Amino acid sequence: MRLLILSDLHHELWRDEAPQGDLALSCPDAVILAGDIDTGARAVAWAASAFAGLPVLYVHGNHEGYGHHLDKVRQELHAACASTQNVHFLDCGTHVITDQAGHAVRFLGATLWTDFRLLGDDTRQAAMRDAEAVMNDYKRIRLANMGFRKLRAADTAMFHAQQKAWLTRELAQPFDGSTVVISHMAPSLLSVDDAYGSEGCSPAYASRLDELAARANLWVHGHIHASRDYRIDQCRVVANPCGYKTRSGAPQNPAFDPNFIIDLPAR
Repeated sequence: MRLLILSDLHHELWRDEAPQGDLALSCPDAVILAGDIDTGARAVAWAASAFAGLPVLYVHGNHEGYGHHLDKVRQELHAACASTQNVHFLDCGTHVITDQAGHAVRFLGATLWTDFRLLGDDTRQAAMRDAEAVMNDYKRIRLANMGFRKLRAADTAMFHAQQKAWLTRELAQPFDGSTVVISHMAPSLLSVDDAYGSEGCSPAYASRLDELAARANLWVHGHIHASRDYRIDQCRVVANPCGYKTRSGAPQNPAFDPNFIIDLPAR
């Protein structure tokens, strides 16, 4: 199964100048959007049209919540995707696609936020304070069901715990086929090591989920504006983010490929 992998397209910044792929060239069987496509639910109509006739697996990132109430945005994304013929919103959700040869692929999707333990339990509280002080997530996202207050690091850590528990249960279920996990945040220090080192807000970009990753065949993530392609045991971990538009008009990630395909072998 040929999977077109995209994330961090940031249409809220690029608009009509966003880099475009060529479906005639990439010939995908399905499309994965691993978050930060646009703010709110605006990406859904674009995805439904741009990839008409193809199943699209969409996991929201942090930027979908910018300028919005996160809990309401999730509801809006559910409703918007349900109104399309081809876009599937995975918010602790599962979708199975079976190809013409009868080979099944299970897609498990969740944002997965982070637990802020990337650099150790003893640094967790400091990492949460740093994230709230530095990252726009905690300034530009609100929660309607919490008195319309701003998002906090404790909230996203709780979301992570809930989503990790769901993913752990799903990966424990037997499945006759390949398993693809889609998240926005990264599942391993291996994704952030050379981009952020051991400093700054790296615990807000990834968690140590290597043991979970080893139970999947492919893990797709975004959030980090640099391409990734490595293995954790049998699992291939990839990211193909576009990133922000630079002053030169080029993508922040010079390695971004709008036609990036993973050809997932049958199992």
